[in-house]
Amino acid sequence: MTGREVRTGPAGASGHTPGGNTAQREDWRRALHAASALLGPLAFWLPGRGGTLTLSGLAGFALFLEAWRHASPAVHGLIASAGRPVFRPIEDRGVSGPTALACGYLLTWLLFEPAAAASAMVVAGLADPAAALLGRRFGNGQRKSAVGSAACAVTAAGVLAAAGAPASTIVAGGIVAALAERAPWRGADNVLVPLSVGLTIGMLGGP
Repeated sequence: MTGREVRTGPAGASGHTPGGNTAQREDWRRALHAASALLGPLAFWLPGRGGTLTLSGLAGFALFLEAWRHASPAVHGLIASAGRPVFRPIEDRGVSGPTALACGYLLTWLLFEPAAAASAMVVAGLADPAAALLGRRFGNGQRKSAVGSAACAVTAAGVLAAAGAPASTIVAGGIVAALAERAPWRGADNVLVPLSVGLTIGMLGGP
C-alpha cells in the first residue's frame, strides 16, 4: 500500500495538493499499512470461518467501492475527499493500494494454511512500511532503493523468526519479500509480498 512514492504534482480533481501534504499522507499510509498486519492474527484466531468471512468482506467491500467510484463521478468525488489524507493522486485511476492489499490478504488466506497465511500477512503489513520509511530517508530519492529492500528483508526475516520459522524459511522469506516488494507495477507488491511469503512458508516449513 505504501510503496515509496515521493513525487508530487499539481492539484487534481480530487483535491490533492503538492508540497507538505505529501509527507503527511505517506506517514498516514505507512501507519495504516502497518496496522493492517493485525488482520493476520485476527483471522487466525477467529473461530470457524470467521477469518475467511472477515477477509472476504473487507476485500469485497473494497472492490465494490472501487467499481462504484469509477462508475459514478459523485461517488468518486466523495471518496476522493474522504480519502484525501491517504490516497495518492495517481490512485484516482485504477485500483488503490488499500484495495490491492485487501485482495492480497484474502488470496493468501485462501491459498495457504491459516498459520502460514497469518504470518505472511504480518510480514506484508510490516515489511513494506519499513522499506518505505528507510528507503525514503536513506535511499537518495530512489523510488525503490537498496536500503528500502534491505529494510524489507530484515523486517520480514524478523517477523518469521518471531513466529518460530526455521532458519531456511527466515532467510528465504526475507529475500523473497524484498524481491516481491520491488515489483515495478503500482500496487503489485501488496499482492505479491503476502503470496510469495506464504508460498515460501508452505514449501520450506514454518509457523
